[in-house]
Amino acid sequence: MKTLKSTLFKKRKSEFGNFELVPEIGWKISHSFIDFESGLLVVNESDENKKNWTDTGFGSLSIPNRIYKVDIKTGNILPAEEWTKHFSYKTKEQISTDGKYKLITTRVHEPERNTDSIKEELIELKSAKKVSSSESIAFTKEKRENLLESLYRREKEREIRKSKLASMPTLAEFYENEVKKLRQGALILEYYNSEFIFKLVYKESLFKLFKVHSKFRYDLDRNSLNYQKEESFTTIEDFVFKFLTNKAWFINHTPLNLKRDGSKSNQLLKKFIVEFFNRLRAKHDFTFDEYYKIQQWENHFYQRDSVKPEAYKQFCANCKKTVSYHPRYPKHICRDCASKTITDENGLELSFSNIGMSGGLKITYKKDGQIIKEDSSELEKLCFIEGKRYIATEAKFGGIVIQDEK
Repeated sequence: MKTLKSTLFKKRKSEFGNFELVPEIGWKISHSFIDFESGLLVVNESDENKKNWTDTGFGSLSIPNRIYKVDIKTGNILPAEEWTKHFSYKTKEQISTDGKYKLITTRVHEPERNTDSIKEELIELKSAKKVSSSESIAFTKEKRENLLESLYRREKEREIRKSKLASMPTLAEFYENEVKKLRQGALILEYYNSEFIFKLVYKESLFKLFKVHSKFRYDLDRNSLNYQKEESFTTIEDFVFKFLTNKAWFINHTPLNLKRDGSKSNQLLKKFIVEFFNRLRAKHDFTFDEYYKIQQWENHFYQRDSVKPEAYKQFCANCKKTVSYHPRYPKHICRDCASKTITDENGLELSFSNIGMSGGLKITYKKDGQIIKEDSSELEKLCFIEGKRYIATEAKFGGIVIQDEK
C-alpha cells in the first residue's frame, strides 16, 4: 500500500486527511479506522487472489493481510520504530476500587504482523486465583473495555436483570392483572379452523363465543362477517374447561391477532394456554409437527417480560427432570443424560463436537476407549442412550443438541 498526497497540480483528499490510500495491485483496503488511543490511522490491506487463501481446518479461510499505521497529519506510512513510540510496553497493574481484584496488563509488540496485542490477567486478591485472562487486538476504533471493566459491567447487568425478573409477575399474578383490566366488549380470542371463524367476547358480564361459517383468508374483511352466537360462559374457566381439554383443540385451530393492527389486547387466556402446554411438555405428549402449532399459540400470547421466565416449563426427554426452556429444541436432553454412554446402532461409543468455530457436527467413534474414526460429513446422527433413540445435531448458535427422535 502507498499514500498519494496532494500536489500543486492535483488535490487529493479522503475521509482521514489530505491524502489517498492506494492498495497494491491485487490487494484491497479491507478495513481502516482511527485508533482510539493514539489517533493513528490503522489500515488493513487484504489479498484478493483466492489462490493464496488457506483453509484453517476449522470451517473458515485464512486470507493474507497487511497492517499499516499512517500519521493523518502528514499522510506518511510509519515504520514500526516510529508508531511504537506512541505506546508503553511495560506491564501495568491496577487494583479495583473495592480492593477485590488486580488487573495485570501488558501491551505486546508483534513485529512479524506489524501490530500489537494486549494481554490481560484478572486476579482475585483474596484467593490469589486467576478470574480470567485474554489476548486481544490492541488497535481499536472505540475505547477498549478491559477485563475489570467487563467484569463489573456484567455484574451490573446481572443485577439489573435479576431485579427486573424479581419484579415480573407469576402466571397467577399476571392473570389477576388481566382480570382487573377486563372491560365490557373486550375481544378475548379470535381463532379459526377449516370451516369456521370464532371469536370470544366479554359482553354483558358473560364470555360469549361467536362463530361464522367462513374459510379464513388473509385478505378477508372480518368486520363484514355475520357472526352468530354459539355459546355463553359464566367464567373464563368454563370456556377453558370445555375447549382446552385435549390436543385436538390447538391442532385443529389457529389463533388470529386480537387487533387488526397486530397488537395484543386482553391476555386473559395466557395462563391457561401456558399451563396446558407445560403439561404436554412434562409428558412429552407431542410430535415435532404438533410443536409447531404449540408455538403458534404460545407466540400469540407472548409479550416480552410479561411473566417470570420460569412460567414456561420444559423437561428432559430422557429422565424427565426440569431443563432450560428452549422452544427451538422441545425434546432436548439434560446435561446429565448427555454425559451418559452414547452409542450408534452397532454399539460403538459416540461423542459429538463442533467442527470448528463456525459450528458443524463432528462425530467421533470409539471402541474399547480408542478412537477408530471421525466423521464430519453428516448433518445429524442417530444415537442411543440407555436403549432409547435420539438424534444429535449441531445447535443453532454453536454446540451440540441431542433430542428425542420422535
